[in-house]
Amino acid sequence: MSDPILQSSVPRGRAVYRPAVVGWYKAYLGFLVFLFLLVVGAGVAILFAPLSPEDLDSMPKELVAGIYIGGGLVMLIPSIIGFFLPRSRGVWIFHLVMICIGLTGCTLVFSIPLLIFWIKPDVKDWYTQGRR
Repeated sequence: MSDPILQSSVPRGRAVYRPAVVGWYKAYLGFLVFLFLLVVGAGVAILFAPLSPEDLDSMPKELVAGIYIGGGLVMLIPSIIGFFLPRSRGVWIFHLVMICIGLTGCTLVFSIPLLIFWIKPDVKDWYTQGRR
């Protein structure tokens, strides 16, 4: 590979320690799972709530509930999958994208420090060395 971002600075076969940011990232993923479960739950609550179209700016409650449920599930699935992926270059990028998704919402305060530490060489090295 000629991509300097994904190049490992540690020789192959040398043990690399697990950076602390990986544990914090798992906690961040857990928080995302919680938030997206709340969004799906809000969609279900809207679907079964006795609401009139005036309560939802003259939008059908089925449409609003579908947006909440669908959007919540679309983000919930990758958040759950992130816990089970093995270490590799592609998985490091997947996790980077999940951190960047957090930059767009209320998790911004957690995403910025995670992003700063995630792009450091020791984290890349840990992911590119494979399983231990």
